Amino acid sequence: MIGDIIKKARNKRGWSLDQLGEAVGLTKGTLSGYENGQPKTYDPDTLCKIADSLNDLSILVHHCQECPVRKHVFIKQFPDLNNIRPEPAIIANKLRKEMLEAADALDRLTERFGDADFKSRPDYMEIFEAGMEQVIDAKRAIEILEYQLILSGAHSSADFKKIYDRQQAKCIANGHHKPEEQAA
Repeated sequence: MIGDIIKKARNKRGWSLDQLGEAVGLTKGTLSGYENGQPKTYDPDTLCKIADSLNDLSILVHHCQECPVRKHVFIKQFPDLNNIRPEPAIIANKLRKEMLEAADALDRLTERFGDADFKSRPDYMEIFEAGMEQVIDAKRAIEILEYQLILSGAHSSADFKKIYDRQQAKCIANGHHKPEEQAA
């Protein structure tokens, strides 16, 4: 139940209902109702405020998992996204396979991009599209792994933010990938 997830995130943060209420602009009673499953439907904007205040994406992930639109439309529209079992080890293995295939595809693309007028080659679009399909498969597998680790509660969005921030700091220290506001 989403209320249990909110309560767990609030307790993990060490906040009272009053503190959370102050952060999101709701009363203690309203939030108590949220935690105890009182509303039949949860306001998405309020859930976003709660998740942001508690720095816990699992609240929103759970809400999306229970969304009838997602369950009845998107899942049926994109069945290929459901073929991966949700265990992190299985997803990591799938990701490794996709990354190896993407690396091979990038080798072929790099060879083509090395030509002075690479787009004029008759087979360019075929090689480009096939290569990028592999790269996108790897990207999708990365997103699925992050999502499942958050959904399972093994890690939080804050854990991933810390990793992304640390990686960005390394890139900046090495003079690579500077954010636009820092680019000179």
